[in-house]
Amino acid sequence: MKKWIIAVMLTSLIMGCSNKGGDSEARKKEEAKPSMETQQGNNGTGAKTDTNKNANTNLNTDASTNAPAKTPGNHLEGEKHVVNPNKLSNLFGFANADGSQIIVTGQKSGLESSLLEYGNMIGEGGKTFEVRFVKWQKSSEQSNGRDTANNFANLEGYIFEVIDGKATPNETYYVVNEQDFDFESLLEITSPAQTERATNAELEAEETLMENISLMRDHDVSQIWTLADVGSERKLYLVRFENKDKDRLFSIVLFNGEDFLYRDYPAVAKDDNSVWRVDDGGEVSPDMFQLLLAAETEQGLLLGLSWWGAEGINSFFLLEDGENFEELDIEYGRYTLP
Repeated sequence: MKKWIIAVMLTSLIMGCSNKGGDSEARKKEEAKPSMETQQGNNGTGAKTDTNKNANTNLNTDASTNAPAKTPGNHLEGEKHVVNPNKLSNLFGFANADGSQIIVTGQKSGLESSLLEYGNMIGEGGKTFEVRFVKWQKSSEQSNGRDTANNFANLEGYIFEVIDGKATPNETYYVVNEQDFDFESLLEITSPAQTERATNAELEAEETLMENISLMRDHDVSQIWTLADVGSERKLYLVRFENKDKDRLFSIVLFNGEDFLYRDYPAVAKDDNSVWRVDDGGEVSPDMFQLLLAAETEQGLLLGLSWWGAEGINSFFLLEDGENFEELDIEYGRYTLP
């Protein structure tokens, strides 16, 4: 009840106000890059999908009911658009220097036939692109071991061609199967306005937010930043809490208009050079985090994020679970140390 009352009081101040903000090895499991499960993707940008694509296949019917077969872009009337977390794949990659291709790394060879079904990728705040599987690429002796655009041609992995535009060079993307991913479940993601000076309303909202999160968590907040607006009613924050001896804590926090949902990242500092990530200096800042996608599920909100560090980038999923977020067993690590 306290959380609900506080949240209602905060709504008018928080929604629409933006905060500002300030590297670390991507919580990366270096030995075990993810294995593939099942999935694929579809279409344009953000929360929309091309309902005219594959029109012929959308005319298929279920022989037992004579009802239209449920395919992307052909949902039954009144059907809720959601992603099934159990059908999420572990296929991540990054774009080459001109954005014409992406390479999916961290997978074993021999998956060519199954990857032919994968036709889309998502990234850049929910933006989607059509892709086409091209080939398996062998590594070369010229590789410097970095998962970056300037080493793209020397890496082992699966090559996809971007066929409806250009991806952003060196950006991380999530490759999906359109039969398993409902693109209409994607929510619009809006980055906070980057202005040189905060307005009085923004400063007031930030101070109120810090005070109330401190009260609810029984832990003083040292700094807070807006990461993104999600849809029309949700706001995503990065919250850094005050140190308690060697205990360190930051959280990714979602305000949904009524309640706060948290994913905590506690750590014990053996030194202040590497706390959460290698060479992070014991600090976090909003420029370390990028929201790849946000989508609705039956369980709640799904978030795909990338966390930049001094030695690499980690990508992972958070799924709403009651009053908090759980981290799914789907992750991707890129070693990018210059």
